[in-house]
Amino acid sequence: VGDTLREQGLAVPAVGGGTTFLQAKTANEVLKAQERRIRLQKLKGELIERARALALVFRLAREERDAWVNWPARAAALMAAELGVEPVAMQKVLETHVRAQLDSLAEIRTGLA
Repeated sequence: VGDTLREQGLAVPAVGGGTTFLQAKTANEVLKAQERRIRLQKLKGELIERARALALVFRLAREERDAWVNWPARAAALMAAELGVEPVAMQKVLETHVRAQLDSLAEIRTGLA
């Protein structure tokens, strides 16, 4: 009851003091209103399940990583021709730098878990 009232900026029972019927009823009404708001947001499609969001973020990150891992093999020959260098050397350099960038991106935390 105290936490619910505090979150709403309402008077909280004193430590060791009892909760009044009015405070308990107010906290109950606040919780019911919050539940209705959440239910309505879900019905409108404004909220999604956490597990679904995590799965989507993971899938998108994996697809992005896979695209970058494959990019040096596709781009190295074209870049090497433009610069007049060996395609194999260009691919190795690109792979090294792409991998380093992916490693640094892997350290980013979403805060969803």
